[in-house]
Amino acid sequence: MLARLLLLVAALVFGATAEAQTGHPIKGSWSGNLTADGGAVTHMRLLMANTKTGDLTGSVNPGKNGVTMTKVDLAADTWTLIINAPLKEGALVLTGKVSNLGSWTNRKYTGTYTLGSQKGKFEFRIN
Repeated sequence: MLARLLLLVAALVFGATAEAQTGHPIKGSWSGNLTADGGAVTHMRLLMANTKTGDLTGSVNPGKNGVTMTKVDLAADTWTLIINAPLKEGALVLTGKVSNLGSWTNRKYTGTYTLGSQKGKFEFRIN
């Protein structure tokens, strides 16, 4: 009986630890390209995090020249994600859907964007 109780406690402890490490499906480093309607390609990196309150935050091209996202909205029922950030080229607005949520290595964020007066499509993959 004691062995069963210890096994149950171990399963609960390790199960809770494993669940805590998975995090939010949007959280992490994403790399991808903005492809303008005219064909120009801009490589970009997104770093997404979630706060203790569950709100999403992030930065565009993190590092010394990184820009903090001013707004991150996720409609969890459709996995539509809208990101706003003030880049030096103009206001960046990414509007797209997150797919392959069950994959650790092939999650995608695809959609359309505006960057100042430029418009086009984008595709990011989780790193």
